[in-house]
Amino acid sequence: MTSRHGLANIGNTCYLNSAFQALARSKPFMDYFGKEAWKEHRHPDRNGYDMTGHAAELVAALHAPGDKMLIPSKFVRAFMEFAHEINDEIRPGAQADAAEAVQILLDGLHMQQSREVRMQLTGAATTPEQHALIKSLESWATFFRKEYSPLIEHFYGQTQTTVICAACKTSSTRYEPWGVLKLPIPGADKPGNPAPSLDECFVAAVAAETLDDYSCSACNKKGPAAMTHAISRFPRHMIVSLKRFTNSGSKVRARIAYDPNNIDVNVHRAWPTIQGSAKYRVISTVEHMGSNRGGHYCMRTREETKGEWLVYDDARCGPSPFGGDAGPDTYMLFLELL
Repeated sequence: MTSRHGLANIGNTCYLNSAFQALARSKPFMDYFGKEAWKEHRHPDRNGYDMTGHAAELVAALHAPGDKMLIPSKFVRAFMEFAHEINDEIRPGAQADAAEAVQILLDGLHMQQSREVRMQLTGAATTPEQHALIKSLESWATFFRKEYSPLIEHFYGQTQTTVICAACKTSSTRYEPWGVLKLPIPGADKPGNPAPSLDECFVAAVAAETLDDYSCSACNKKGPAAMTHAISRFPRHMIVSLKRFTNSGSKVRARIAYDPNNIDVNVHRAWPTIQGSAKYRVISTVEHMGSNRGGHYCMRTREETKGEWLVYDDARCGPSPFGGDAGPDTYMLFLELL
């Protein structure tokens, strides 16, 4: 018997229901919190202790056979208490952003489960690309060696940013980890522009930039520099959000097309020839209906046993009207590496 449990809306909690439902459909999240291993790494002295326990209880309830509506009161209360410390606008009864909720959940659960580990790099580099790849791995190990958890391994990626001084050609490279990759929608600031594809959004996210007033520590000159970006680490389960809300406060409502069974982002890797393939399929999406001043969230997901797509709209569950394809309100995508 399959599981199709909806979640009761406890006062504008559709954003949290959708965020958690989508995370709970990711296999590593389900496997980790659906078993007992997480209990070995709880830290009562850290924030998020109660949230972690209630999150694990909710994962188990969501994947139990049946279609009973669940009332996640304990989890919602624990999340609100934790999230309010990060953003004081997140409080009971207030609407909030689903992408922010996912990031808060990932970071909070990671910190609760984190511990110091030994990360050892092996092998020797023989090409410039391999040397650069090792630098990215060293940065990853330095950042997470003392605060590692399985959530980092499965959900977090890394971006490479390189700045090249126009005067002396000296380059400087840094690496930054992320849990939710935010993609701009090119042309979103101009009403009437054609909707880009998801791949065009990826291209815009890593597009090169020009710095006009760069202070170079190598030649001690101030002037122009080129800044390039690439993805140095794609996680097995990648979460992306589309920047549908513009600086002017309006919402971009457009169908950002993609193939739910094949999203190829290999070209955006920092070193595609030595890192292997990076092709994903969509597991779940979060949809936002409405404007930046208010709206409603729901979640779509694959039903693997029957090969269909379902919509979870708080307590209700039913077939998705457009399967797993992009919709005009698709806001977040939860991707699994093929």
